[in-house]
Amino acid sequence: MLKMADACQEMSNKQTRFHEMYVQRHNNVSILYADIVNFTPLSEKLSASDLVRTLNELFGRFDQLAQENQCMRIKILGDCYYCVSGLPVSRPNHAYNCVNMGLQMIEAIR
Repeated sequence: MLKMADACQEMSNKQTRFHEMYVQRHNNVSILYADIVNFTPLSEKLSASDLVRTLNELFGRFDQLAQENQCMRIKILGDCYYCVSGLPVSRPNHAYNCVNMGLQMIEAIR
């Protein structure tokens, strides 16, 4: 029978390894993330295909706005759209780009 202290010692000797993380610091970058207000009630009213179609059209429009505003989409997670300005090309107007895009996103969703 293995004693608890021995089991703990045995576990501490084993090296547990998770996925490697590569992090790089970037200066002068702005990140915009936009979540759709009242998405859950909307998702309850629409069929799955209508919901997917609606999100696809909306995020397609957001992608166009990102290009026009020198932003780059980095992720879509459910109903949340993430983009960045200042990467991969440094842009002194990165903050303006994200704010302007956010305002245009509000207009696009109305």
